Amino acid sequence: MERQLFQRAKEAFLSGRARPLEFRLQQLHALQRMITEKETEISTALKQDINRYDTPLLELIGIENEIKLAIEKLAQWAAPRPVEKNLLTISDEVYIQPEPLGVVLIIGAWNYPWALTLLPLVGAIAAGRRSFSFLC
Repeated sequence: MERQLFQRAKEAFLSGRARPLEFRLQQLHALQRMITEKETEISTALKQDINRYDTPLLELIGIENEIKLAIEKLAQWAAPRPVEKNLLTISDEVYIQPEPLGVVLIIGAWNYPWALTLLPLVGAIAAGRRSFSFLC
């Protein structure tokens, strides 16, 4: 099963669909919307499963803030960064262009399942990477 998940994530990455900033922003907005719409259900499930009553404060607010930051800074993070020229590059345009690198495995823990899986997911989406996750 893990190999199939990885292979599907790899194929999705290689398709290039997640590279454009517009797609990444759509995904971040969709994640933010899901958390907002399902906050009560998420909190109720964690109360029932692991007797947690602090979910909105400890997990969901942090995730929402991380998503807002990623949405706000994504264009800046993905923009080319100038590099100091040297004798060999004096007549060239030199810069570092951030590029998505591939597939990410996110492993979360049972005690903070939302924060430990969705916070890394925000970064993976912002970076244009594909991900799959496991909860231990």
